[in-house]
Amino acid sequence: MITLKKLKSLKPRVQIRKVADIFHLQNSSEEYLKECLNILLSNELISSENIDKINTLKCGDDIYYYLLSILGESPADWDFATRDGNIDFSIREIRDHYLFLDSIRSPFNVGSIFRSSESFGVKEILLSNSCPSIDHPRLLRSSMGTVAGVSHREACLEDIKTLGVPIFALELGGTSLDEFNFPSKGICIVGNEERGVSKSLLDLADSSLGRVSIKQYGAKGSIGVAAAAAILLQRWMEREK
Repeated sequence: MITLKKLKSLKPRVQIRKVADIFHLQNSSEEYLKECLNILLSNELISSENIDKINTLKCGDDIYYYLLSILGESPADWDFATRDGNIDFSIREIRDHYLFLDSIRSPFNVGSIFRSSESFGVKEILLSNSCPSIDHPRLLRSSMGTVAGVSHREACLEDIKTLGVPIFALELGGTSLDEFNFPSKGICIVGNEERGVSKSLLDLADSSLGRVSIKQYGAKGSIGVAAAAAILLQRWMEREK
């Protein structure tokens, strides 16, 4: 639990975020919570009207959401933050898990994969030269700031070989997630939205660990690439626990 002295020293936005987090967790004494609110009285972003409103709220979650609204944020924007308000990537649990994005065309999909990769321990993302620019606005927006937290570089088939790790592809017709023997160190190839993984890369995967597939129960033959990558990454991380 952060000390009141340290709480007072935080920058205005970071201080409000921290107080909101304290109320959201709801594991502090009433006296401590009262002192946190007193500290907000001197915060330049908090008006007297804000304090009056806070005093009418009945539970910690109500205060949490109200403080977020003052910052113009939502729970989806809520991350572990450093002292200066940036995402604290130092808490990441990183494994020797690599991804190769094979001609994924949608900036939204690539950004979403970055977000899942940050959450599920990916060490590095390798992008083919057909992927959108890492600076694309829609990619950055869907990544929710995680491009800065996951190592990445442009790469090709030869770069995959240079890593010297087991290779597998996320593709239809492979071994199911429940039965696949995930490596503790390896690279997964994730293919294009329409064509899937290219033949040369499939051949490379088939000569190593093969293919892994997600069992489905609906009428559609496949799910979106970003959703599929997220499911795979969570399972890969879980199997390593």
